[in-house]
Amino acid sequence: MPLGRDEIRARLEAANALDPLDGGPGGEVYVEAMRDIVPHAEALGDPALIFRARLSFAWALRYKPLTKGSSDFFGEAVPVLRRCLLMWHEQPHRIPEDDVRAMWNQLFLIVDAYVWLYPAPAPRIHRLLDELEKHCPPTRRSTRYAIDHYRMCVEARRGDLDAVERLWGRLRAQGEPEDHFHSDGMATKGATMWQRLGRNDRAVEALAPLVAGQIPTGERQEHADDLVMPYLRAGRLEEAVAAHQRTYARPGMKLEDVAGHLEFCARTGNEERGLDVLRRNLHYFEQDVASVELMWTATAAALLCHRVMQKDLDTEWIWPCDCDDPECDADVVWSYADLGSLLRWQAVNFSHRVDELNGTSFQSEKITELLHAEPIALDLPLPPDTAEPRHRAAPPPATHLASATADDLRDGLCAARTLERPKAKSIRMQLLLQNAIAQEQPETALEIRLALLEELGSWERARRYRLFTTLVEIARLHDARPSLLGADRLDRMWAAVPVTLDRVLTHPTVHAAQIRGLLRTLEPHCRPGTEDAHHLRWFRVELEVRRGDVDAARAAWAAFGDLPPTQAFTTRPNILRRTRWWLDLGRDDEAVESMAPLLEAARPGDVLSEDRKDYLLLPYLRAGRLDEAREIHERTYRTVQGAPEVAAHLEFCARAGEPDHGREIVQRNLDLFHSSRDDHECSIDRVRAYAAAMRMSERIVADGLDETWTWPADECCPPEDGWSYARFAASCRFENELFITRWDELMGTTATRTLVAGFDHP
Repeated sequence: MPLGRDEIRARLEAANALDPLDGGPGGEVYVEAMRDIVPHAEALGDPALIFRARLSFAWALRYKPLTKGSSDFFGEAVPVLRRCLLMWHEQPHRIPEDDVRAMWNQLFLIVDAYVWLYPAPAPRIHRLLDELEKHCPPTRRSTRYAIDHYRMCVEARRGDLDAVERLWGRLRAQGEPEDHFHSDGMATKGATMWQRLGRNDRAVEALAPLVAGQIPTGERQEHADDLVMPYLRAGRLEEAVAAHQRTYARPGMKLEDVAGHLEFCARTGNEERGLDVLRRNLHYFEQDVASVELMWTATAAALLCHRVMQKDLDTEWIWPCDCDDPECDADVVWSYADLGSLLRWQAVNFSHRVDELNGTSFQSEKITELLHAEPIALDLPLPPDTAEPRHRAAPPPATHLASATADDLRDGLCAARTLERPKAKSIRMQLLLQNAIAQEQPETALEIRLALLEELGSWERARRYRLFTTLVEIARLHDARPSLLGADRLDRMWAAVPVTLDRVLTHPTVHAAQIRGLLRTLEPHCRPGTEDAHHLRWFRVELEVRRGDVDAARAAWAAFGDLPPTQAFTTRPNILRRTRWWLDLGRDDEAVESMAPLLEAARPGDVLSEDRKDYLLLPYLRAGRLDEAREIHERTYRTVQGAPEVAAHLEFCARAGEPDHGREIVQRNLDLFHSSRDDHECSIDRVRAYAAAMRMSERIVADGLDETWTWPADECCPPEDGWSYARFAASCRFENELFITRWDELMGTTATRTLVAGFDHP
């Protein structure tokens, strides 16, 4: 039996009480209560009641659990609101004005989410705005203003400055809207928009009425955060400092506010204050970057972390987990290098996704620009802290463990060592370390760090940041208290040194300044009669190679040669490694010389001694020794698979005109080019391989030999049709540009870009 008007209204009132904004529980119970009302209102046939029921249901859908992502909300809410719009358009006199205004507000919340929160393709947003304009009479001036405002937001996201200027002028000519906006919010959002478009003058202009008190602000609203970066960019340093000091520690900052303070600290030499801001707002980074605002904030955080690495200020710190899941496997021991890498790649990847939605390259260009932003003021003095620095505070005890006393922690460490899964071992040791730090037990913390160092060293896929930072913490402690470690602990620390340095110089992990810092800390403590000094000097050579400094690399190699000879560094792998150093520096003669021991020991038919002669393919080719190069290539190309060797053969094929061999090598080694964009995949060997594959493919295309093919299935992906060598070359160029940029920003030089360009020798 259909419900009557009064009963429907009563149910609406009861359902409204479930709204979290009114203190209700929200969630599924709220959504379903509103959903159940709609058919009863439709059965009754009262247009105003139908409109209100649908509108209330659309509002409730904001609290629907998003099991399939944002489409769970948009897939239901947009059709419901569209029906409301059409209903009002057909019978405008039947719908109360308050409900009409609420409908438009909800529609604009949807548009706003499409622009910034859950980005949709720009053409789709414009089509939605066209539809809204079509059904909006000219008499609704504020609503028309809002439609133009969001058109401007879409063009701002696309980076079309001319379109933004045109729409901005049109909006200013209309005067302030009466509905849909708060004046203070419009001013601050406008300032943020202009900053990202590179018009700081306009940002200051947009904020001027707010500063002058000409715009009303909401109760307890604070807008000094929005002034920090516009003032800094305008050179108004005292005002920038005052705005920062007033607001940096306040709770409840919006994402754009946090971004402003982080960038301010990173660009004024105030990294310590920046770390305080970062740690106060870590909750924002508990989720992956999936919105435009979080992308900008994550980029500012990554910039700060980069400055911290650049000054060798990085430390180990605890990111506590407060969940109650005993099986939780969240990492709690972090470094700023670790966090910076995570946020950097998430922001970069998301910026390219937004560019695809926009049909421009604006977002990725601006994110890259911010990641490499130079200081505006090298050392801008700040007043004293207004609160205890959050990043200096001791962590709370881990909620997942009961371990508290030193005996408990030692027993827990013994138990952790018996766990089978490497990840489980690592997580348990991190929690034990958290408790040892929280309980101020430095001796126990040292023992846990040593155990964690050994665990991370044995686990190839472990995060290299954590391995490096753990070693740095132990080395700093040893430097401060040389008698603390003892012989056994020193053995364990030094055993980790070559493992750690190998990994951080093979993959981009930490800044060159941090590696130099570790070497400086360890050098005075090399033990006589050991290979400690050999390891440090050996990897100092590689550091200079990664930085592209030929003179410094030669000097470091000479210093290594001053040490007593040891067999450990004359093994075949180390000879090959040394050969790659000189090849990366473009020193063919030294590469051939370093390879000499293997060449002299080579015997015909002995694969072990001959199979890496392909390292010398390019030196031989450049020296005019074509026959020797071709003989090596013909003998080894059919089985080549390691990244450096693949790179050498593909370069040979590109230069010597061997397209068939090049195609075969590419197709057999496609797994080398099936990578994700992060520091784990971005090895220096992969950079070499990408550059060579790109040039080989471009040669195939230039020779008119391109063809289509299918990328075979991988464990994470099905097969993909539509590949060609032209597409493959473009993909390699794009990915390698990202990897090259990452290496060079950590090395502080353009060495990796020079390395790739060096393959272009005739």
